Amino acid sequence: MSKIKSLLIVLGLLFMIFMFMCPIIRGKVNPYDLERALEEEGYRYDTTENIIEATKSKSYFVRCVALELITQRIEQKAIPILKKFLNDERPEVRCDAAHLLLTLGDKSGLERMRQDLKDFAPDDGAPVIHDPNIVDPNEIKEQEGKRNLRLYYALNAAKVLAELGDRRGYKLAERMALNGTWAAQRQEAIYVLVEIAKTDSKILSKEKMNPTFVLCSMADSEKEQAVFSMLISSVQQLPDDIAISVLEKAVQSPHQSEKMRNVANFILNKVKGKKKAAEIKSKDSN
Repeated sequence: MSKIKSLLIVLGLLFMIFMFMCPIIRGKVNPYDLERALEEEGYRYDTTENIIEATKSKSYFVRCVALELITQRIEQKAIPILKKFLNDERPEVRCDAAHLLLTLGDKSGLERMRQDLKDFAPDDGAPVIHDPNIVDPNEIKEQEGKRNLRLYYALNAAKVLAELGDRRGYKLAERMALNGTWAAQRQEAIYVLVEIAKTDSKILSKEKMNPTFVLCSMADSEKEQAVFSMLISSVQQLPDDIAISVLEKAVQSPHQSEKMRNVANFILNKVKGKKKAAEIKSKDSN
């Protein structure tokens, strides 16, 4: 099997794991699903000791699932365990550990995520000039694949940093949101930008960041339905005026089906209704 075929298989597997890991990293997987995932991999979950044993698995996927489950089970007591995994060999595990620590009020993953962002995207995702001496199409694709994977890992770190209040991943997210080769990159960029968009507008202006503009641009230009769907769902976390500005762009998307534009319009009306209700409540209280 050629190197390029091997790389594509690996990247495909990573994407499937990503689809499962997204809700784990955001704390949306219920304990039953986590327990079932461990069981399918041959691990028991009936006791804390057995889950800790699963964190020693050679599979980084199993380690991530075990860390999430142990955090749910023992909460604050999981902090020493999670801290050890900030130095795991796999970036997915380090990212998961840093996020889980934050859910427990511990920000000790900050420096590790800063280092990962720097290591995987030292140029903030700036376009690269290909080596003219490399002419083999397979070798070129292999290099592009490896670079895209590094950028995806960098976005993982940027996402956790944004949750920690560190916005240094903004430039990378901005570039990947509009020019990311992989749908998974653009999806991760959405999470980074949404988190940063929650920051006070005066601070963002001072730092020359405009995540709302980038999200609006995505709503207008995104062609992938899965990415578009994630965008219109995620912006509901934002202040109503920001969400409305993005959703109004989404409703007019020239690249999405009528069905998806209708979904965007439904969410838009929902947000507008929430805003109006809040205004009426505020007026009545005064």
